[in-house]
Amino acid sequence: MQWGKLLVNLNNALNALADLPLRRQLAQRAWRVLFADQIAEGLAALKLDGIKPVSSTPIPASWAPPLLRLPDALFEALLGRTMKIDPEARSSMWEDLQRGRPTEIDYLQGVIVEIADRHGLQVPLSRRIVALIKRAEAAGKGSPKLTPDQIRA
Repeated sequence: MQWGKLLVNLNNALNALADLPLRRQLAQRAWRVLFADQIAEGLAALKLDGIKPVSSTPIPASWAPPLLRLPDALFEALLGRTMKIDPEARSSMWEDLQRGRPTEIDYLQGVIVEIADRHGLQVPLSRRIVALIKRAEAAGKGSPKLTPDQIRA
């Protein structure tokens, strides 16, 4: 169950980098595709380590990437009602950046990078997100307000 929760929490860093409320972020396909790509990297790494994550949501972890990649209208029709998120809520990692506190990046994407490194698996997106969060922590100016394209660059 903890591994399933880790996969869901990979969005915390994206939300911190985006500076958008979670609901608005997840309503945009470009952000969901980025989240889906992170989950896919995480699933690949966990599989190599023999870990079978149990989803912390009603949706099996392996279904998350294809569902997140759905067009906005279809995603909203199928899953919009299940997203019971306060319209202004943001991730705890966003709060950490705003307050100049260290984030939990090493325990989220950092763990995926560690596992991948042990197995020679490439996880470029997870590695990039760790670097971007560390850079934002060092700058001490809160969220860098990046777009999905800037995160992928």
